[in-house]
Amino acid sequence: MDIISGTTEFNIPEETVVSIGKFDGVHKGHMFILKRMRDYIRRGYKLCVLTFDIPPSNLGFGTDKGVFLTNAEKRKVFGELDVDYYVEFPFYEKTASISARDFIEEFIVDRLHAKAVVVGEDCTFGQGAAGNAQMLRDFGPLYDYEVEIINKIKDGRREISSTYLKELLEAGKAAKIRDIAYRPYFVSGRFRRDPVGVGSNIWYYVLDIPDEKTMPLGGVYYSKAVVDDASYDAMTNVRTDNRTLETYIYGGVRGIQRSEVAIVLLDYKREEIKFYKNSDLNRKIKEDIFEGQKWHKENSIEMR
Repeated sequence: MDIISGTTEFNIPEETVVSIGKFDGVHKGHMFILKRMRDYIRRGYKLCVLTFDIPPSNLGFGTDKGVFLTNAEKRKVFGELDVDYYVEFPFYEKTASISARDFIEEFIVDRLHAKAVVVGEDCTFGQGAAGNAQMLRDFGPLYDYEVEIINKIKDGRREISSTYLKELLEAGKAAKIRDIAYRPYFVSGRFRRDPVGVGSNIWYYVLDIPDEKTMPLGGVYYSKAVVDDASYDAMTNVRTDNRTLETYIYGGVRGIQRSEVAIVLLDYKREEIKFYKNSDLNRKIKEDIFEGQKWHKENSIEMR
């Protein structure tokens, strides 16, 4: 996948099928858009995703607080999804003031060489978010590109969206997120250097949650630690007071504190409990570990 970031002076020399959006969370709706885009590959078009290097809400457009996926995490996901070109459009005051029509002319047509555009019905772009899916369709005949507008996919009565994913996350509904997102909520990075000991033979690793990511509901989760192509069953305590994940990996993994790791939240177990005695804390941790091992044996979940 070719990644274009930090510049508006790009030029893709091939004809493309393009989609535009935040793509935060990469949920079922996004996956259906990508499926429809792949139908154009047989015409020789390259698959191109145009997203933004920061959420538009950071400049006052929209109301989203935090992101489900960081920019680096989105790049990894779209690389796995075999996108040919991934454009991380710089989003600041100057680029936010580009009119919707100029955005279509300069970027969709001239720089991306779009011959087809596939977008969700809520797609917006251009100054003041004045551009939308219908505008793309209206200008299609003028600039010689086709347009497909994809309706929202629903989870029951709720429309699936990045906002819905974050609402589920804040409610601790990690299992529901697994059903509607390409990948469960995860945090990637390196553990703080040394594991923390809690009682005899109980050690957990601490991972900081980036400031830009939406915080999950605090409490204990069944989880996995993913390193390279290997995954390890674990239990994770989400601490909202200091934005950290405290993860116990059953049996431990030698050298994991020196590796890039992803902690994946699979299902919510219980809320956080404040303990006043170390003996009570240790007893509860051992109980969580026992129940966690049982849960993982009964719920075999493969990681992508």
